[in-house]
Amino acid sequence: ALAAPCNWVRCSPTRRTINRGRVCVRALEDVEDDDVLWLTSGTSRLPPLVEATFPLQQSTSLRIVKPPGVDELWEWYEKVGYDDSDPSWGRVWKTASDLSALVLPGALPACCLRGKTVVEVGCGLGFVGLAAAMTQGSRVIFCDREPLAIHCALSSAQLNGLEVHSVEDISKSSQGVAGAVLDWASPLHTLAQSADVVLGADCLYDPATAAMLANTCKHVLGEDGVVVICEPELERAKGTYSKFLEAAKMLGAASAEIFPHPDSDEPRSILLRVSWKSL
Repeated sequence: ALAAPCNWVRCSPTRRTINRGRVCVRALEDVEDDDVLWLTSGTSRLPPLVEATFPLQQSTSLRIVKPPGVDELWEWYEKVGYDDSDPSWGRVWKTASDLSALVLPGALPACCLRGKTVVEVGCGLGFVGLAAAMTQGSRVIFCDREPLAIHCALSSAQLNGLEVHSVEDISKSSQGVAGAVLDWASPLHTLAQSADVVLGADCLYDPATAAMLANTCKHVLGEDGVVVICEPELERAKGTYSKFLEAAKMLGAASAEIFPHPDSDEPRSILLRVSWKSL
């Protein structure tokens, strides 16, 4: 069940909490202390969750539902017996922030999001997709292999006034979001419709999954579409980016190239752009 944040039992009747310091240090480095609100200390089905404000621009911000930190999320996974789970989805990564900075002014290279259907792969907390839905009027489908990540992304969407739809119904709306569990190893029949654009951030960290991601993007987009993925300039595993681009070309991509991020500070980010249509 994807409960609205307002239906959760808050751990404290006020915004004061003895654990506030740990929250800021571990995962909310750029969030003011008074902006953090505990939603739950964790249950058998939900990890510890907080609500916090993240800036998009000087005058724009998002309220995000997220675990208080990756460490707390990992501790919860161990407690409930999910020892093989990956807690990395529980924070807003720099590449997601960098990509959102281009989404907001519509500055993605040769890619328009206005009124388009967008799939965010490996969405985690859905920061990029939320920016697209709120500032570009996009219909966004959050996709991740972790259902709890989608839970947080959709809860954040509701918190920021976006309508939440089923994947089957989102095409009937002019704006809004949906969510679907997506495994790159078997992407067939996951989504009921094709998308115009695929966005992603910090998805290419394993050479073994690079071709899987390219195939997933091709499947999601069908015969026509654009992919923009933001990654650290310094690869975690050498050759991962080239494997992704080569796999996309093998799948018939009209172009597959790397651009420098125009405004990224250190550590710098890059953009991998793939198109299955002639520009």
